[in-house]
Amino acid sequence: MIRRFVLAATACSAALLAGAGPVSAHIDPDPTEAQAGSRLTIGFTVEHGCDGSPTVQLDMRLPEGATDAVPEPAQGWDESLETVDGDTIVTFAGGPLADDVEGTFDVTMTLPPTPDTTIFFPFVQRCEVGEIRWIGIPVEPGDELDEPAPAMALTGPVAVAPATAPATDPTEPDPTEPAVAEPTTTDAPETTTATTGPSPDTTATPGTSEPVVVSTGIDRDASPGTGTVGFIVTMAVVIALSGFVVHSARRARARIASEMG
Repeated sequence: MIRRFVLAATACSAALLAGAGPVSAHIDPDPTEAQAGSRLTIGFTVEHGCDGSPTVQLDMRLPEGATDAVPEPAQGWDESLETVDGDTIVTFAGGPLADDVEGTFDVTMTLPPTPDTTIFFPFVQRCEVGEIRWIGIPVEPGDELDEPAPAMALTGPVAVAPATAPATDPTEPDPTEPAVAEPTTTDAPETTTATTGPSPDTTATPGTSEPVVVSTGIDRDASPGTGTVGFIVTMAVVIALSGFVVHSARRARARIASEMG
């Protein structure tokens, strides 16, 4: 009798463990503890499907205070990030991930600056048939839940972001670099080309910037012989006229003198 009771109890316990096996395999973050305010990549491992059905989508809600989330690429899956009613939702869709195959999905983020607290990442695991809602948050520490949300403990002190160097004007010299002497240039002396022969005089006329050419009366196109002959003829005419005038004046004085005598 006792033997039959023991066998029955053992069979019943085995059946309960078999039925609870998939549910007891939680989705735990890696790592489970991190410095508050730090930026790191967290891995979430899915250990099974939904009662034998493969996984095709995962939806995770970021905890309050987590920022700058980036879902890392996963082969065979599409990553997306959207805001719904003020909550940031990270989604992986694709697969499928077989029921008996584990899969890890990474998300990079900056954790909330709240040391000595525990944050939660509610997950909804969607399968071809059915879903598992890993969204349970314990009311008291140590509460046992069937489908708990992944949890992470934050430690202090709060991580400080590295200081960013101020932007500098690329045109300003760097005081840490030696000065480089700039090459000097010497202006070439001006050259003046001398011209022979007479040139026209130029006189600026008031009210205008253009020079006025004053003629000298000399024809540059004429040959030297032609100019000389013309000058001699002119002088001969002038001398002849002068002699004629002098002769006429003498005759006039002589006539007046004879009339008066």
